[in-house]
Amino acid sequence: MIRATNRLAGSLYREVCATTATGCSAVQLLHSKSQLLRTGFAHPYVRGNPQCTSRTMQTRPNSTISTNVHNADESKDGFLKRFVKKMGWIDNSSTRLRVSSCLLYESVVDHINYAEFFNYFNMPDTFNTWFLITELHVWMLLVRSMAEGAEKGAAGRFMRNCIVETMWNDVTTRAKQLTMDNPSVVRPQIQQLSEQFQAALISYDEGISYDDKALAAALWRRFLGGRCDDYEKLEHLVGYVRRQVSMLDQLSRYDFAIKPTIKWAPLVEAKQPT
Repeated sequence: MIRATNRLAGSLYREVCATTATGCSAVQLLHSKSQLLRTGFAHPYVRGNPQCTSRTMQTRPNSTISTNVHNADESKDGFLKRFVKKMGWIDNSSTRLRVSSCLLYESVVDHINYAEFFNYFNMPDTFNTWFLITELHVWMLLVRSMAEGAEKGAAGRFMRNCIVETMWNDVTTRAKQLTMDNPSVVRPQIQQLSEQFQAALISYDEGISYDDKALAAALWRRFLGGRCDDYEKLEHLVGYVRRQVSMLDQLSRYDFAIKPTIKWAPLVEAKQPT
């Protein structure tokens, strides 16, 4: 009787282990937590709603052992979900990509010489002008991000979403600091910038996909607001964008997605002494 009970207990243990390995395991639960974080962005540019699917164990009819194992798996599944939710864990790859996305955005706001753009294009030093310059460089990061990921750009889309989320968090914070006396104007202002941002992405994507004329038209409409009498400066801006996109394209996955090392070129290259 004791031996039979031991054999039964061993059989139950092996079935539970097999179910945990092939069903909704801890790794899948962590992954589902990551997927939930990915789809929780409030910004309309972030798309997609992946769901975690897990294989449930098929129970045989009139089988008490299988039913007990299934119930034990559901109990274990619920415990792991509660534990993961309490700890707030996500898988390491998503964590690394999220951190890298923040660093990529910081490479723009911390290393781009905004004053150089203000002076060269006679642009006013305003919040909207700051956003136009940031938007242009963020778009270039998004173009490079979509080249990442072996599974149809899954990693690239995740990085793109994280970069956009980081940008809007920063933009909202800056806007609130500038409108502390009237915070009610922040939301409609951000909404307007959001619509303009999405339109700019489409325009820039079309421009970079065709020739310099198409890119120049996109930059003239959005970045310069249709106001540029010196077309040599517009030509210079087109060349600047092409060089930066080429620089990003030549970066390895490690230098872009793992340990970002972005070195933005200056708008106006220093003249070499003759």
